[in-house]
Amino acid sequence: MIRITMRMRVSIVGVALMVGWGTLGRAGQSQGMPVHQYAGQVHSVKIDRCGLQPGTCEGSIVLKLQDGKEVALAIQPGTWIKRGDQLILIDELGVGNHIRAQAAPIPTMAAREGAVGSSPGERALTLEETSQE
Repeated sequence: MIRITMRMRVSIVGVALMVGWGTLGRAGQSQGMPVHQYAGQVHSVKIDRCGLQPGTCEGSIVLKLQDGKEVALAIQPGTWIKRGDQLILIDELGVGNHIRAQAAPIPTMAAREGAVGSSPGERALTLEETSQE
């Protein structure tokens, strides 16, 4: 009979977690979309839909990069986002958070439509709203 020590159990659990996170990271990468790593401050968050299980939300974020440029990123289920040393999900993000993410860029206008902006409750104005002023 093989006796499994506590150290072996911890190692087995660690390997299982690493394989699981690796699978989740690849699940968020769509075929045909270039996926890159980005770092910056969250400028806006838009959640399009969420499933019943944690990690199933999808949407987009606008990230302000260190050089001052903004990039809109598609966030699919399984896309990895790191705040500090902690992996988080899109529904845990807040405006102003400094993050690193591995995601595909999307056109900026599509990401801003209906997004939460730099103030709670702020969103991009529609063409109809701007013409009424």
